Amino acid sequence: MVPWFTLKEGSKYTLVFTFRVTNNIVSGLRYSNTVWKTGIKVYSRKQMLGTFSPQAEPYNHVMFEESTPSGMLVRGSYSVKSKFFSHASYNSFCVVNVFQFVDDDNKCYLENNYTFDIRKNWL
Repeated sequence: MVPWFTLKEGSKYTLVFTFRVTNNIVSGLRYSNTVWKTGIKVYSRKQMLGTFSPQAEPYNHVMFEESTPSGMLVRGSYSVKSKFFSHASYNSFCVVNVFQFVDDDNKCYLENNYTFDIRKNWL
C-alpha cells in the first residue's frame, strides 16, 4: 500500500478532527488509534473526546501535540487503524476527514485504514 503521507523523524504534529452532529446528541465520543510496524503493534492511544450536541457548524477537536520517534530503527512504513466510538447507536453523525465511527453495537459507519512513513529527511 502506498503511504498516505510521510513524517520526518522527531517532528511534532497535532491531529485535528472535524465533524458535524446533525440529529441527536453524540454522548461519550471516544477516539482509539493503533499503529503497527511490520505486523507488530508499536503504539496505541485511547482518549475521551466528549459529548456533542447537534449544530449547523462543524466541530473541530484538537488533540494534544505529539512527536514522531527518531532513530534508524523507527524509520520505515507504518499502518494505522483509527476508531471513533459513541455510547448511543441512534445518533446521526457526519464525519469529515476522520477514519472510523463505531457505536456500542460495533456497527461501523465509516472506516479508513491508512499507512504512513517515517523518514530521516523530508522527500
